[in-house]
Amino acid sequence: MLNFTTSEAAGVLIVSFEAVDEENMEWQFSQRDWLYKAIESREDGRFALDLTDIGYLASSEIGFLVTVKRRVDRRKGQLVLFGVAPYVFDIFKTMNLQKILDVADTRNAALAKLRN
Repeated sequence: MLNFTTSEAAGVLIVSFEAVDEENMEWQFSQRDWLYKAIESREDGRFALDLTDIGYLASSEIGFLVTVKRRVDRRKGQLVLFGVAPYVFDIFKTMNLQKILDVADTRNAALAKLRN
């Protein structure tokens, strides 16, 4: 399961993910709902997802990332992922997700892509 913290830089909401072993589904759903509400309610529609600490994604977690992307797109925002491990990027390529997910190598590169 994924846990996350948020921060902000230059108006961009940065969501930093980390893998956790515990499977407290109720907490996971409330945290995901919080992120969905943040996407829909933020005045600035620019988001960066930090996957630096993630070495593997389960199918449900990939589905979560795709849902985040769709919600950002629906409000005409921008989303960039960064710090994607080679193994995770290979998963994205296998699933053809690199065509819909904008990926940058570093936080600075992601913020550069998200500049107004």
